Amino acid sequence: MMKQSLWALAAAALFSFMAVFVKLCSGHFGSLELVFYRSLIGIVTIGLFVRSQGLSLRTPYLGGHIKRAVLGTASVGLWFFTIGQMPLGTNMTLIYTTPLFMAANFIILAFMRKEAAPWGVVLAILFGFTGVTTVLQPSFEAGYMWPALTCLFVAFIDLIVYWQIKQLGSLKEPSWRIVFYFSMFGAVFGVLGSYILEDGMHMPTMESGAYLIGMGICATLGQICTTRSYAYGNMLLSSCLGFSAIPFSALVSFILFGENVPPLGLLGMMMIIVAGIFATIYTKRTEAQNRAKEQRA
Repeated sequence: MMKQSLWALAAAALFSFMAVFVKLCSGHFGSLELVFYRSLIGIVTIGLFVRSQGLSLRTPYLGGHIKRAVLGTASVGLWFFTIGQMPLGTNMTLIYTTPLFMAANFIILAFMRKEAAPWGVVLAILFGFTGVTTVLQPSFEAGYMWPALTCLFVAFIDLIVYWQIKQLGSLKEPSWRIVFYFSMFGAVFGVLGSYILEDGMHMPTMESGAYLIGMGICATLGQICTTRSYAYGNMLLSSCLGFSAIPFSALVSFILFGENVPPLGLLGMMMIIVAGIFATIYTKRTEAQNRAKEQRA
């Protein structure tokens, strides 16, 4: 399970490159329009993959896919709503509270089952989240209460989404099929939202079309890696490794745009890296101990 969780690192890197393409597209398309194109490219690429490999998109678990897609789409929609309502650093800090919800969830489950809680990974998550706040420097001012509560609600929805992904994984649903149905809902949400909440759709140019393709491919592969990490790996470790999106994004921004990181930001990113390494080592040792106990039993 531990090795499957490492797909979260690949997801973080892919989403960082996706953010670059989103930045390049920002002057050409609206936010919800980008959701549509991102989802559409996911549908096309996964469809081509399925066709070339002779696979099938049919599933006996359509209800589970719909639940995951609806919740995921609602999460994206609510998040977009909050972005313009508060400082971005504060917004992203609150969105990154999902691992805290995950840690609390696992502690409660351990208490109910009368088992030892995975305190090592829980502490790593707390340390990593401290690193996140060090990098993002959130500020909480009057008037941000409802957007802040909405962000926390989005983070909680994401927790439910990850459990739904885990359930689909336990049913042996492949990650690409889970992402395909999510992309279907995302495309519908994006096109409707762009006409209802924004100024409609725009025809891509050769340049912006290339950016869209790059964004869509990175987003699709990132979603597949995330899904694989949570569906087949250790959910708590995956959520801790999700913090690595911040140092990956900073590295990509420095290489491509020459954006420097202040010393306090570097300290926070080092904390995130240390948290991820510690959580991985702790999980690996715990799984090895559990296997040894099973062999002795």
